[in-house]
Amino acid sequence: MFDINLFPINLEQGVDQNSLPGLAALTPPRKTARGRENDVVIAFIQISGTSAIAVESLNGWLSKKLEGYYQTAGTVTFAMKTLVEALNSDLLDRNLKRVKEGIRMSGSLNLVVLKRNSIYLVNIGTAMAWFAGRTDTLEFADADNQGRGLGVDQNLACRFSTCEITENDTLTFACQPPEIWKADTFAGCNTLTNEAVSRRIYNQMGSELKAIFIRFTVGKGQIKLDSLPGRNTAKVNIEKDSAEVIEPEIQVEPTLPAALVEPIMPAIAEPLPAAEWSMPPPENDQVYSQSSTLEVSDEDNFDPSTQPVQFEESQSGQPPVSLTLRRRSGTHQQHAKTKAPKHEGPSGAQVAAGKVTQGMVSGAKVLGSSVSSFTQKVLPVLADEPLKLSRGTLIAIAIAVPMLIVILAGAIYASSGKSKQFNQNLILAQQYAMQAELQVNDPPVYLASLQQSMFWLDKAETYGQTDSSASLRVKVQAELDILQGVQRLEMVEVIPGGLPAGSVVTQIVATATDLYLLDGTSGTVKRYSMGSSGYQLDEAFNCGPDEKNPLNNLGKLVDMVPVDVNNTFKATILAVDASGNTEFCVPGTAGITSSLTQPDQGWKSLKAISLYNNYLYVLDIAGNAVYRYAGNGIQFENKPTLYFDNQIPALTEAIDIEVNGDELYILRSNGQMVECTYSHMKDYKLTECQDPAPYGDMRTGQNPAAINFPEAKFVQMRMTAAPDSSIYLLDAGGKAMYHFSLQRNLQKILHPRFLDGVNLDRVAPTAVAVSSARIVFLAFGSQIYFAPLP
Repeated sequence: MFDINLFPINLEQGVDQNSLPGLAALTPPRKTARGRENDVVIAFIQISGTSAIAVESLNGWLSKKLEGYYQTAGTVTFAMKTLVEALNSDLLDRNLKRVKEGIRMSGSLNLVVLKRNSIYLVNIGTAMAWFAGRTDTLEFADADNQGRGLGVDQNLACRFSTCEITENDTLTFACQPPEIWKADTFAGCNTLTNEAVSRRIYNQMGSELKAIFIRFTVGKGQIKLDSLPGRNTAKVNIEKDSAEVIEPEIQVEPTLPAALVEPIMPAIAEPLPAAEWSMPPPENDQVYSQSSTLEVSDEDNFDPSTQPVQFEESQSGQPPVSLTLRRRSGTHQQHAKTKAPKHEGPSGAQVAAGKVTQGMVSGAKVLGSSVSSFTQKVLPVLADEPLKLSRGTLIAIAIAVPMLIVILAGAIYASSGKSKQFNQNLILAQQYAMQAELQVNDPPVYLASLQQSMFWLDKAETYGQTDSSASLRVKVQAELDILQGVQRLEMVEVIPGGLPAGSVVTQIVATATDLYLLDGTSGTVKRYSMGSSGYQLDEAFNCGPDEKNPLNNLGKLVDMVPVDVNNTFKATILAVDASGNTEFCVPGTAGITSSLTQPDQGWKSLKAISLYNNYLYVLDIAGNAVYRYAGNGIQFENKPTLYFDNQIPALTEAIDIEVNGDELYILRSNGQMVECTYSHMKDYKLTECQDPAPYGDMRTGQNPAAINFPEAKFVQMRMTAAPDSSIYLLDAGGKAMYHFSLQRNLQKILHPRFLDGVNLDRVAPTAVAVSSARIVFLAFGSQIYFAPLP
């Protein structure tokens, strides 16, 4: 933790003044909002324009606004932005009310917050700041508002900066800094004495200067007000009590007896120089604001809640000092505590119980009297006979009424609780989004803040959605997409209403005109052909097990591949079941069934097939093998050969295969990929596999960085041909498509977004296909959508 050694600078007509209007510094009060417990806030504002404001009014207004900072929960930047907006709103409202009179003013602002070992800064208008640290010197200015200050525009941009501080680091800021002040002016100030800094600051200065110089030293988070060497400033002594806020101007004579004056500075071993002031520690809930003793009239008083405590010039000729102090004051004398005489009687518990019973009876009597009066008005016949209630009835009423009130209050709270939870979570999401704006140069931290914002936004929208939350989601999601290399697919429904209820599409084949859907529930394939009004179901298409056909011995189909239509069967699809039975599916009619020639060990459990250049590849996960068939046209009648030689990877968790030339890609359910290269010349080189084959990430630069996907749940792999040769992995868990090059380098991530308003959180993708026209088709159970690839 650091102390703030504050050195105000106010040069007027070449004379160094002892106070600086528009400067206020606050330490945390006893009760603060969450996140404000360790913040020390300093603000310096200068008002310019066609109207003047009394100095005391300006300081009181600024101090009152700064108090609101400690009642704003959330991140530092959110609280600072809220404070800036409050200041801007007040000045803007004032300008709008007086616009007909030609009165207009604007303010330049330096706002600094110290939180543990970090400072946060924002500059508005012409204000600038210079930070001299151990490693470098930084300059901060408002580059977003084109010199416009507070009170000019409702849409005020706030660019926040932050620095880590160390012992003796310095910060200098001014609302209207001299033009000769540059970063080099303050370079090395953290290594210089205050005398040397004073000479550097005043060097080549004109007759006017208002600025603040701060030096951070290890301490307890106190603010120590001082003057740069060469200034003669009287030491301040203020009587210190605790009760209500001091409102009127109090004249304190420095000639008061020492016994009646309690210094505000903490006790120290050595006396401080005459020019040094020290503000009290933060536990006294005090607000410090420098003000000038000069009175400036203004009809538009800001009605400050604080007035300056002025010190008249002493006989020694020292200049007066004025310091605005808001404090709690109490009695000026300590009263001796008198011990109450002990007396005998009922115990405290008995007295309390008696009071409760008496109160209940009295309340019941009042209620009974009211009921009686109401009854007599409604029923005049009973006017001569007032309603009489027994003591037990009165007690029952006294008990029932509070219970009814509690029930009603609970119902109201339950109805408003959702709104409260929504607002709280939305505020947190907004705070993390604002925090992320300060971290754009640190991608990992920037990403973490955006993800936190999205997390709290998701929680907020479980209670509802507003325009604010929707707008924030679009903004945060766009930033996350850019950072993570994500692109959105605007999905449109292919088949209105989808497949029959209970269907789950597990495989898709998309051609230029047809769409084939394998329903995992029935094990059959449906064909949809493109027509004038969209995709239409081919009712005559029969592909898959058929109990009505005794010659059809197919089990549930597990995979399918497209085949060249120029074949003897005019088939468009080759499908296979888990036992090696096949069917050549023909549009408009039933297909032709057959069986693959079995390998020596027979079929165990076929999982997937792939077709490339008249070679059929079959994955048998239970047999831990991939078999290779040489085809004759579209028929594969010869006995298969094992794809592997000596190196056979584990395939029990394999879920899909794809082939490109001699390269075989195997996808496992744990997200790993195996890449094998087939050798045609066994005498010289055997088939080799890279197990697992690493993934690379090309989103962050020219050289791929190693990456894995522990949270992804890949369920399917698809490969596209040249010129856009790519691998697409479908992630059912993340509801996304991962686009890789053939070298397994990640290019981008594609996330679907439904244009018909379907909630993506309630569905999961089950199948994918990419057509030659670069149209991606996605199945979500029985629903099918499509979108063009970006």
